[in-house]
Amino acid sequence: MHLEEIIIHNYRSCKSLTLSLSENNPNIYIGLNDSGKSTLLQAFDLLLGEKAKYNLLGEGNYKSDLSNTPEKVESLNKILSEKGLPLFNGDIDATYIIGKLRYEQKEGEGYIDINLSTPLTWSIECNKDCVLWLAKKFSNKGGESYLILDDSEVSLELWNLSQANINKKIKEYEVTPEEIENENGKGRFSNFEKIRAIYTKLDSSAKWAEYKHAKNDKDIFPSFNLFDWNTSLDEIISTANAIMKDEIEVHLKPVKTQANESAKRAEKAINEKFGEISKIIKEVAKDVEGINSKVYFDVREKISDIMVTKTFSDGPIHLENQGEGLKRQIWFSLIKAKADTTTDSLNKFIWAFDEPETHLYPRAQREFFDTLNKISKGNVQTLISTHSTIFIDKSNLDKINSVIQEEGGYSTINSCEDVEAIHSSLNVKNSDFLFHDKFLIVEGDTEQYLIPKLYELYTGSTLIKDNVQLINIQGKDKWVMNKAILDKVMEGFKKSDDQIVYLFDNDMSFVIGKGAIKNNMFFVGEQDIEDSISNEIWLDILNNFYDGTFVFTIEEIKSWKNDVVKKVKCNDYEKFYPIIQKRIKSKCMDDVDYDSLTKLPSKGIDSAELLLKYIDDIDKIPVKIKEAFKRLRE
Repeated sequence: MHLEEIIIHNYRSCKSLTLSLSENNPNIYIGLNDSGKSTLLQAFDLLLGEKAKYNLLGEGNYKSDLSNTPEKVESLNKILSEKGLPLFNGDIDATYIIGKLRYEQKEGEGYIDINLSTPLTWSIECNKDCVLWLAKKFSNKGGESYLILDDSEVSLELWNLSQANINKKIKEYEVTPEEIENENGKGRFSNFEKIRAIYTKLDSSAKWAEYKHAKNDKDIFPSFNLFDWNTSLDEIISTANAIMKDEIEVHLKPVKTQANESAKRAEKAINEKFGEISKIIKEVAKDVEGINSKVYFDVREKISDIMVTKTFSDGPIHLENQGEGLKRQIWFSLIKAKADTTTDSLNKFIWAFDEPETHLYPRAQREFFDTLNKISKGNVQTLISTHSTIFIDKSNLDKINSVIQEEGGYSTINSCEDVEAIHSSLNVKNSDFLFHDKFLIVEGDTEQYLIPKLYELYTGSTLIKDNVQLINIQGKDKWVMNKAILDKVMEGFKKSDDQIVYLFDNDMSFVIGKGAIKNNMFFVGEQDIEDSISNEIWLDILNNFYDGTFVFTIEEIKSWKNDVVKKVKCNDYEKFYPIIQKRIKSKCMDDVDYDSLTKLPSKGIDSAELLLKYIDDIDKIPVKIKEAFKRLRE
């Protein structure tokens, strides 16, 4: 059984979403941060997870998982009606997660041998298309599960009747023994067989019926796992214990027997000792006739540590002392082993990964995706939220889903076969690629406002007049995802790489890596564009901005620039703007409160506007920026 479709109604940013899923290919979800990718994966967890958490404590609760402006149940019923499904009569302010689960005919036959709950058995029997609809509803009343049953108002109560009352119903509806189908052809009729026969006498129709999971029911539903890659060592060990459970039990059983026998002997000896001191106890507590104890010897039923031996290590090293990348690889290997070793043909896994590429170097990412792609052809259905250019490059466009946050903060999902959906991740439209010959790629909001103004100063023209499209990739952390999307789109529109110019802060070069840097990429400053601006300009900026409060010197500016760290791993406070703020704070005396001072704008339009007041001549434009402009005009 696998998940074919999911309907998400009133869950966080997912106000109303319907999503189809591939069974045999990784389902890829891309999008900007806070677009709703993680929320989407958590909705799957609510539907199928064993320990899914939901927070809805009351109206107006700021921690509520209900959408801020929830849709009425009528809007959900419209979707259900279009699919030919029964409707809900329910709370206005409620969250619904509805899943369409499909199974093969041979699986349905296998379900007969499992002692499932009566409602689940009947839901499977009523369905002729090998489809099972499961709904979860969450409200202030708690969580409820529903199945679609071929039911009537009368028959809804049949599931909870005793055997004696079911027999009364048999007589009431004049059901003969010949009308009751005995599945094994012998023995007494079961309650389910009797209920099945009663249904033939009822005028029934498909309805959502409340459903409570029985113990064996979980054997047919897909086993869902939402993997948190920021996992602790305990979780890795827990996964190993789950895989090795049978092996542990084989060796543990005789130890348990021995421990129990030893505990009984110890208990006898202890109670004999307590008997000897009963007289002393009675002197202190006269109402006490005596005391005794129960003794238990705790036998640990788990793997407590995992040691790793590597090719070039002198010996085993504790997993806790390994790098994050290796921890992830080992955990994934254990997870894969769990799926590979399952012998239950009816069991299907659904694994959801939220940005699994983190801490994995490029080759490991490629191997990881290849493994996911391989196991997706078997008994594992995969869902992946990613920024990885490798994952995106290895996926077919029609298997990529773009999660976009619209006005109001609600998420929509578009398939990337709709090219415009891909562009939304870059905040551009189809026309931006169709009608432009050159593309200037910048890193953030400051550059998006600053660079066009500097281009106009340098050329006497504008980017628009020169048919240049400016694209903001919105930060270093978006580079991997948006570069891959950009490459795909450029390829689709038959644009060549020499039509693109990249203009970034120099710290982006560390993210890209030397091996991936091309001659159409220009990097400004030691770390940021700000430290590339001349000392004289900064002297004017600071003295004017803090006029009357502080006096700055050119020597100070020089020394501050020398403090900018010129290396790959650089903390924010080692960059020019934070250094300035730190030095200003050190200048404050008793009569000046640093916290009350107006701070220099460090990013966005305000920062760009401040710099533009002083960069009023071509010669004041940083050299690398001018080189990028020259390349655009070639």
